[in-house]
Amino acid sequence: MRHKQVLDELAAPALIRSMDEDLAGWVGRRLRDMGGTRAEVRRLVVEPILRRWRCLLQATEVDTTTRDIAWVALATLVHKYGMRADDVTAAALRAIDDLDEAAVLSAAFTRRSPAIRALLQSPPVPPVRRPPRRRAVTFLRPADVVSIELDGAFHAAFVLHLHEDKGGQCPVIEFYAGRFAAPPTVRQLAGRPAAGGARVRHARFSVSGLTYLPDPARQVRLVTSRHSDKPLSAPPRPGEGLYTVTDLISLQQSMTMLFADTGE
Repeated sequence: MRHKQVLDELAAPALIRSMDEDLAGWVGRRLRDMGGTRAEVRRLVVEPILRRWRCLLQATEVDTTTRDIAWVALATLVHKYGMRADDVTAAALRAIDDLDEAAVLSAAFTRRSPAIRALLQSPPVPPVRRPPRRRAVTFLRPADVVSIELDGAFHAAFVLHLHEDKGGQCPVIEFYAGRFAAPPTVRQLAGRPAAGGARVRHARFSVSGLTYLPDPARQVRLVTSRHSDKPLSAPPRPGEGLYTVTDLISLQQSMTMLFADTGE
C-alpha cells in the first residue's frame, strides 16, 4: 500500500493538498531536526503541525467523518515524510474503524483497511532530501481581515498588500492588538491599534502558506473584505525593517511571543 493510494481513497483533495503543503514546507525547513531523537522530532516537527490542525481535529462543530478523514490523512502524511507520532497513529486507527463502520467512503477503502493499518504502523523511512515545494499562491487580497486561531484564542490580522517574488505570492499582514474568545467582528476592530510591545516592535509579517480561504484546517477565517480600518500603527523606524518574512507554521511561535509580550 502506498501513501498516495491511502490519500486518494479518502476523497478529500482540498484538505489533503493543504495538509501536504504544510508538512512538505515544514519538513523542508526542519530537515536537520529529522535525525534527532523521537522526542525532539515530535517537539520540533510534529507538534507545530498539530498546533495548526487541531483547529479542525478538535472542532466539535465539525462532523465526525471530516475529523476522521483528517486524522487518517495526517497520520499518512506524517508517515510519508519519515515520522511517526503514536498518538496521531492511534487516533488514525480509531478513525479507520469509524469510517469502516459508517461506510461513508468507498468499498475499496474498507477492503484495504488492513493494509492501511499495516502501513501506518510500519517503520517510516526518513527523507534524504527536502520535499519539493509548490510555488506560493494566496487567495487573500489586500484589505481582507482574517481571524487566526491559536491554542483556542483568536487574533485578527489585516492584509496590507501582496508580496511577489520568484518564490510566489504571499500576503503581508499586520495584527490588531487583542485576544478574542471567538473570531472578532468588524465592530470590535474599529479604531484598534496594531499589536506590538517591547520585544516585538511591529506585528507585520509576510506569510508563505497563508493560502486558502476557506482554510481546510479552520485556523484562518475571513472576517471581512475591502476593509478600510487597518490597525493603527506608526511607520517602521529606521533600520527596523518593513516586515518579518515567515511561513504559516513558524508564524504560530511569532504570535505566541507577540501576544505574550503585550500581555494579551
